[in-house]
Amino acid sequence: MNTNSMMVTMNKYLPIIFIILIAIALSGCTGEGATKATSIEVQKFDRANPNLDAKIVDVKFDRNDIRAGETVTAELFIANTGSEKITNETIEIKAKLLTLDDPLANLYLKTMSEEKKTRVIDPIEFGTEIEPGTVKSVSAKFHTIKEMEGRNLAGTYEITITLIVNGQKIEARVNPITLYPGDVREFTPTPTPSPSSTPAPTPTHIPTPEIIETQTPTPASTPEQVVVAIPTGKIRSTRIKSDKFMESLIKIDAGDTLLWDNYDDTSLKYTIVEQDGKISNITLLPSKKVSYIFNATGDYRFGLYYQNMHGKDPSQQTIQVRVNASK
Repeated sequence: MNTNSMMVTMNKYLPIIFIILIAIALSGCTGEGATKATSIEVQKFDRANPNLDAKIVDVKFDRNDIRAGETVTAELFIANTGSEKITNETIEIKAKLLTLDDPLANLYLKTMSEEKKTRVIDPIEFGTEIEPGTVKSVSAKFHTIKEMEGRNLAGTYEITITLIVNGQKIEARVNPITLYPGDVREFTPTPTPSPSSTPAPTPTHIPTPEIIETQTPTPASTPEQVVVAIPTGKIRSTRIKSDKFMESLIKIDAGDTLLWDNYDDTSLKYTIVEQDGKISNITLLPSKKVSYIFNATGDYRFGLYYQNMHGKDPSQQTIQVRVNASK
């Protein structure tokens, strides 16, 4: 295939690719990328109705290592931070292709204009009612594309999600999305076994057993997870340098924002992975910063990954999120 034919083919299919990749970032409203949602920028809009306000609290995916070509389920969590009830939501999505893992495809990508690398899809509408001070989610399944013209579509994408509630534009959030290479896996839910019928016993005359009272031990209580609808506005910064987290343990309040600051100025890109899958993977570019709002209490265990680790164990960091953690 000559260069002109390849360019025509790429331009033909790019809108379809972007629509599907964006749907991943927004499933349900949106969509680890495949993918991963970590806020790097938030823009608030002027509101004609000051009593109507909302916030995209988080975007969660059913797994962190979504590969190109797989189907993924994602949830978008929306908090009603105003005093008026939300009755409908509209999500507008804009996607921008950043890099592709395939060297040849990435080489062609560098010749494209910013306009051609960016696509806008039709708005997605929901009718979920959200009372003031509460958080609700919308979700959906989306299928990603594995390859085009024999080239794998694994790479990084930038998704801009704009939230509109009750017809009023509220905020826009930029999220990095990553699709990974590898064989496509099939995920099927485990069926719930139906209870087998037990034949009724034949009644027989047996002596009445002696009743012995015993004291049932009280099980240890497990603290329930607390979700904070309105962020505190507090930002806690922590550094990453020389392939390591500079702090192994950080304690913050629910609703606080944690800001990871990459002090490395090389071309190395980090991926911050929550080991238990509680949040989506976070991409951190060289000399850049990335933030995440921890709205739910709990312990979050992160590993720091990068290319050419050569079997090294990732640097570890634990974030303990509590209510009034400083007390």
